[in-house]
Amino acid sequence: MKFKGTAAMMVAFFSLGIYYFLIDLPAEKKKAQEKEIAGKVLPLQSANVSEFSLIKKDKTITLQQNANNIWNLSQPLVAVGDNPETDSFLSEIEALERSRVVESDPKNLSQYGLEAPSFKIYIKFKEGKEETLLFGDDSPMGGKVYLKLKSDPAVLLATTSKTTFDKSVYHFRDKTIFNFSSGSITRIQIKRNEHPLDLVREKEEWKVSGKIQAKADKDAVLAFLQAIQFSRVKEFVNDKPDSLEPFGLGNPTTTLTLKDENQKSYSIHLGVTENGSYAKKENAPGIFQVDSKFLNTLEKRNIDFLLKTLIEFEEKDVAEINIKSEKETVQAIRLEKDNWVIKSPKETLADMATVRSLLFDLKEAKLTEFIRADAPEAFELDKPKRSFSLKTSDGKTITIQFANTNFNGDQVFAKRAGESAVFSIPKETTKKIFRSFHELRDKKLFKFEAEDINKIVIETQQTLFEMQKSGSTWSLLKPEKMEIKNFLGNDLLWAMKGMEFESIVETGIAPESTGLVPVSYKVSLWKTKSEKFAELQVGNLDSNSQQYYAQIEGKKGYYQIKKKYLDSLPRELDKFKLQ
Repeated sequence: MKFKGTAAMMVAFFSLGIYYFLIDLPAEKKKAQEKEIAGKVLPLQSANVSEFSLIKKDKTITLQQNANNIWNLSQPLVAVGDNPETDSFLSEIEALERSRVVESDPKNLSQYGLEAPSFKIYIKFKEGKEETLLFGDDSPMGGKVYLKLKSDPAVLLATTSKTTFDKSVYHFRDKTIFNFSSGSITRIQIKRNEHPLDLVREKEEWKVSGKIQAKADKDAVLAFLQAIQFSRVKEFVNDKPDSLEPFGLGNPTTTLTLKDENQKSYSIHLGVTENGSYAKKENAPGIFQVDSKFLNTLEKRNIDFLLKTLIEFEEKDVAEINIKSEKETVQAIRLEKDNWVIKSPKETLADMATVRSLLFDLKEAKLTEFIRADAPEAFELDKPKRSFSLKTSDGKTITIQFANTNFNGDQVFAKRAGESAVFSIPKETTKKIFRSFHELRDKKLFKFEAEDINKIVIETQQTLFEMQKSGSTWSLLKPEKMEIKNFLGNDLLWAMKGMEFESIVETGIAPESTGLVPVSYKVSLWKTKSEKFAELQVGNLDSNSQQYYAQIEGKKGYYQIKKKYLDSLPRELDKFKLQ
C-alpha cells in the first residue's frame, strides 16, 4: 500500500510538471511579451520592414529592403544603403517606449508640435501594413519628446531625443569606398608624379617592384590594405558632375589601383584644388571627399614597405650557411636535425651551440634604415668583399652583401642579392653574423659517455694517481688504496667532456717552449683496465694568454686550453682524500 501511495504522488507531481511547462510557462511568457509590446511606441522588427521613409519639410529619404535583406536608397537618389546604420535606425524605433499617454483624444495637436511635426517616419511592413510615426516638440521638462502614431489619436511622451532619428542621406548611404578582401589582393599601384608605388604578390610573398626591387614587409602591406579596406567616404560631393575639372580630377594627382586574384581592379583617382581634395572611383560618376587618414595612407612610398627583417627564415629549414669575409670563406652544412659539419676552409664537425646562436642572432637582426635605391657602387656593393647566405631545404638561397661602414663607423651598408635597395645595419649585428671558422668549429677535445669510462689515470712527473670505478663508486688504487670523495670521479669526467681548446696548431712538432717534450703531466681515460680511450698531455702555462699548451696522444699538432679547465684536475694526494 505504501508503494502505491508513493507511485500516485509521483504521477501527480509529473502531471503538475507537464502542466506547468506546457500551459503555465508559455502563458507567463506570452503575458510578459504582451506587457513589453504594450509599452512600445511602435513594435517592429527590421526583417519585417520592406520600406521606410524619413519625411522632412524639405526632403524625403526612402529606403527599400530587397529579397536579400539589403537596404537601398530610392530617394532622393538611387544608391546602395548602409545596412548596419539602417538596421540600427530601425532598432532605435523598436526600442522606443512611451513614458505615458499625454492625451487620448487631443483637440489641439499644435500645442505638442504635432500639427506640423518636425519630421515623420513612414514604415511599410512586408505583410502590407503601414504606419507613420510623427515627432513633435521636446517636452518642457527636457529629455522627452511628444510622439503620435498616424493610426492612433493619442499623444505619447517618450524618453528620447529627436537627433537620434533626424538623419541625413549620408547616414543611410553606403560609405564603403572599396569592398574587397585584403587576402585576395595581388597588386598595389599608386601613380603620381613623384615616388610611384608598385607592390606585387608572388604566392605568399610581397615584393617591391619598379625602380626599387626588394622584398616587402607583408605586415606593412596588410596594414596598408586594411587601411584602404576600412576607409569610408567623408562626404558625398556631387553624384553627377558636369565636369571633373573643378575638382582637380581631369588630370588626377594620384591614382590608386588594386588588383585581386581574379584580375578584378579597384581604382580611385584623387584631385587637389584650392577648395580641398576630391576623389572619384573608376567607372563611377560620383565625386566625394575622403578623410585625412586615407590621404596619409596613399602617401606611403616604396621605402615604407621594404622588409626591415634582415632575413626571413625558419631555423628548421636551413640546410647550408656560407660566410665570406676578407680572411676566409666558411661553409657549414646540416647533415640532419642537430648535426652540422663544416666543409670549408677545413672539413670538421661544427659546434651546435654556436650554430644555433648564429641562427638566432640572424633571425633577430633588423635593418636600421634604407639609404637609397640605386648606385650600389657608391657603397662598394657592386663588388662586395663580404657576404652571408643561407640555403634552405627547398633549394632557395638568400644572400646579404656587406660593404663599408658609415662616417661614424657604427653602421654597415648592405643589400640583399637581387635587390636594388641599400640599407644600413648596426656594426654590432654584423659582428654577431660573421662568425669565424674557429668560432663555428667543434672545439671539444673529447667525445664520450661518462658511463663508458671505468678508469682515470693522472700521471705527474712525481706521482701516478689511478682511480677505478666499481658500479657507481670511484676509489683510488694508486699511489695507495683509499676511499675518495664520492663526486670526484664524475666531476673529473665532466671536466674532460666539457674541455675545449682556444687555439690549435694542427701540423708540425710542438716547440720546446710549450713544455710538451717532456710533458708536465698526463690525464688518460680508460674504458677497461687495459683499453685506453684517450690521453691528454699537458705542457707549460702561457703567462700572456693564461692558457696551457696540450696535445692528445696519437694526434698531430697541439692546442692551447684555458687555465680554468686544467686547474680543476687534482694532482696532489690531499685533493683525493676525504675531509
